[in-house]
Amino acid sequence: MAKFTIPLIVIIIAGLVVIPQTLFVVDETQMAIVTRFGEFKRDHRTPGLQVKTPFAEQVTLFDKRLLRVDVAPASLLTSDKRNLVIDSYARYLIIDPLIFYKNLRNEASADARVGDIVNAQLRQEVARDLQTEVISETREDIMDRVTADSNRISIPRGDVLRDYDGLRDPYISVRLDDDPNDEIRSRLATDAELELLVANANPPELDDFTVTYQASIRKALGIVIVDVRIKRADFPPDIETSVFSRMEAERERIASGLRAEGAQRDSEIRAEVDRQVKIILETAEGRSALLIGEAEEEAIAILAESLEKNPDFYSFRRSLEAYRVFLDSQTTVILDPDSDLLKFLSDPNGGS
Repeated sequence: MAKFTIPLIVIIIAGLVVIPQTLFVVDETQMAIVTRFGEFKRDHRTPGLQVKTPFAEQVTLFDKRLLRVDVAPASLLTSDKRNLVIDSYARYLIIDPLIFYKNLRNEASADARVGDIVNAQLRQEVARDLQTEVISETREDIMDRVTADSNRISIPRGDVLRDYDGLRDPYISVRLDDDPNDEIRSRLATDAELELLVANANPPELDDFTVTYQASIRKALGIVIVDVRIKRADFPPDIETSVFSRMEAERERIASGLRAEGAQRDSEIRAEVDRQVKIILETAEGRSALLIGEAEEEAIAILAESLEKNPDFYSFRRSLEAYRVFLDSQTTVILDPDSDLLKFLSDPNGGS
């Protein structure tokens, strides 16, 4: 029994050593490439248990999920010569693990390369835009352009001819720029211009243009930048205080204007109300005078009608009203014995 124990132990130890070197697992969030002494053999993009040659082959795993890299903040100059400290991030996918492994090796190198590409494209794009455009809602369009431009990298003409199928390779774009200050975006070369460039690296017809050869990073690096976004766009610390002071002064100016406009509107409303009140009062006074006149007219008519019925009584009443005006306790009146007033005062009942 003892003579089988040692071989069994050796077999178990050999199995424990060989099996991990033979089998490996590719997770559903991963993809892998297998190399033999540094030479690429195959890749695995589907999850599952895979086999490799023990000791001779090595496995390198890559994350196939959406990866994020925080780009280092950079001070960028806008087209209106304003400085902004822009903090951004990018999301990218590993598309071709072999190309990725050959050119970037690992995710740390990829993060650094993507950060450099995004910062360069962001610098060029911000230099073409106003400060207000960078910090406003139109920033979405700016980010879309940066994302598109970040998926292309400039390469020498020699690399295009050596590593690609010439200038008409679908992964190659040729752009022409006639603005030395780079304030205007470059344009794609036309078919006729491509023919000139295929025949001659420096055709005389394009002496006024700067020719740039760009390759898709899908083909060059094995990745695709899916999205670029600005996390924060701030003013540099040395001008932040003065900028905030100007902003406060501007807000105070706007507030003063609104208050003045409100005061003017208040005066207009009060004047309109006072005018309406005056009109209402004058209308009421006119209506009142009209009613008084109509009442007096009706009273006179009634009085005249009464006068026509008994003129003597009216004459007597008028005399009494006259006496009431000048008679008082301090007045002495000398009356004629035949005076009607004396008769009335002597006998108020009229001799009845």
